[in-house]
Amino acid sequence: MSVAHYTANSLAEFVAQICEIKAPLRKDGFRFNEIPLFRGHSDNSYKLIPAIARPIESFSSDTLIHEERNLIEMAKFKLPDVFREDMQPLELLALLQHYGVPTRLLDVTENALVALYFACCSKNNNAGTNGEVIVFKSNELEVANYPVINAIADSYRFATSSQTFQDFYRNIVCQPYFAEQRQSKGTRFDSPADAAKWLNKVFSDPHFVYAPTRSQRQRAQQGRYILFSNYFIKSPYNHPNGISEEDWIFKEEIEPLNKDNDSIILARITIPKGSKQKLLFDLENFGISKEVLFCDDIGTICDNITNSYQRKVRYVFNPDNC
Repeated sequence: MSVAHYTANSLAEFVAQICEIKAPLRKDGFRFNEIPLFRGHSDNSYKLIPAIARPIESFSSDTLIHEERNLIEMAKFKLPDVFREDMQPLELLALLQHYGVPTRLLDVTENALVALYFACCSKNNNAGTNGEVIVFKSNELEVANYPVINAIADSYRFATSSQTFQDFYRNIVCQPYFAEQRQSKGTRFDSPADAAKWLNKVFSDPHFVYAPTRSQRQRAQQGRYILFSNYFIKSPYNHPNGISEEDWIFKEEIEPLNKDNDSIILARITIPKGSKQKLLFDLENFGISKEVLFCDDIGTICDNITNSYQRKVRYVFNPDNC
């Protein structure tokens, strides 16, 4: 099954396409345990990669991934009452993301219309570009992987370039958030090599995750996240305990998701640049607007009040130009 490609020039077209997109059936006639998730961005050339791994400037390849630990620890140091030490790693990343600190999380939403709004909101001088909505398929059962998901979110402490999967497992297995999984039959291993093979699979797959909802904005946007793991390579390695095998070595890089990977993506919907403004106007009629989606931002709400009266004045004095 290949990734479907659509173009939506109107809200009606977009809704019809979303209703048409479905996960494939299993052999027994039932659908896989998959639900759609959505991401909208205003430029269809954007890569599916979290902010911390994006180039700082358009002309540079430098990213903040090498500063991940410093970003997190400095936020905890300066705002200890907000970014508390007792937070689970995934909860901490989600809160950092909410306040604009780059993390290894990529925002997605359960609401297709919210994704369409972000595909139509042009910023960074890309008003003249086509937008895009990506339709992902996620396995709802993945929430059961919660302990190891927290371990991936904790990668800035343990997934360093000098660490192997075996080293990583020894570090995370003693963490408080891993207590539940230590007792799981599926994650009690006879050898470090078995643990490394399991982690190889875990780190190879993208993870669609939940995080605690702590703001009105998160609720309004119906947010979820894709959690990215470190890039890693296979390298000959002689383990200190005598196990000689090819092992996996962590690298600091994070790789973007392939937009045509049909194992996680159902469809890509192009939003033509000339249709963005009309779509934003129509979305307001369905309660999808900047004021609604950023309802805890006082500045946004005040700007919207001002803009609405500016439109009113323009209409009263220049009705033919509205």
